Amino acid sequence: MRYALVSENVKENNIGDLGCFNDFNTLASIPKLYFETNEKMAIDPSLDEYEKALQIGKFLRLNMKGGTGLGLSSEKTLEIMLANKGGVCSDFSQIFNIFCLINGIKVKEWGCIDRVYKTEFGHSFNEIYSSGKQKWIAIDIHKGIVFTKEAGLPLSAIELFSELRKGNHVDFTHYTEYISRDHHRTPNVFSATTIPFIISNNRNDVTDYYFEKYQNSISPILINSLILLLRKNHKFIFVMDDYKAKLFPKWMQ
Repeated sequence: MRYALVSENVKENNIGDLGCFNDFNTLASIPKLYFETNEKMAIDPSLDEYEKALQIGKFLRLNMKGGTGLGLSSEKTLEIMLANKGGVCSDFSQIFNIFCLINGIKVKEWGCIDRVYKTEFGHSFNEIYSSGKQKWIAIDIHKGIVFTKEAGLPLSAIELFSELRKGNHVDFTHYTEYISRDHHRTPNVFSATTIPFIISNNRNDVTDYYFEKYQNSISPILINSLILLLRKNHKFIFVMDDYKAKLFPKWMQ
């Protein structure tokens, strides 16, 4: 039901019109805890965005063990993750978006899935823009990896899945000492049959407002339903596949 309500198809050559997290959010909407935590990272502002992103990713994986899924306001999510009491891939992507915004890094959030019915996995990762390399670069904060090909050239999300679908080899390169316990499953999550999508219209101030107001009284799924009902929800934008044909049986298409 969720995918049916929030998904759209957009042609790959129009991907630039979708914007990024920075286009929908401002520094004024970011909780103070993020700025306090960002100071501990001591990021050199002269570094290229790619190097900054790797430094953020290293800090997050060094200081956060992760755990169960949260799906709360951005401040509550960061608070719990710093206390090592939870956090899955989508939670890591959520807070990474905000740290990128603070450090002037253009960032997008991506998701990928194998199928809707009897799904084996759903996963979130990110993509940042590097001025030095003049391209978008995919980065998986939760797994601590980037995707490279040909002498370590980092790949964008589109390049990653295009290479995989062509049957070409892609290196999953760890940029941190952290190695996930299920790292052997990474080639299954990022494969030729995986269906990627951009998570667009992700308004941190909107989700924070409703979660801070209701997260102590009703479940996250009901809060998300309310946001959807008010048409303030994010969108899943499929740029490489027709989501209806890929995700639903023919009678639903």
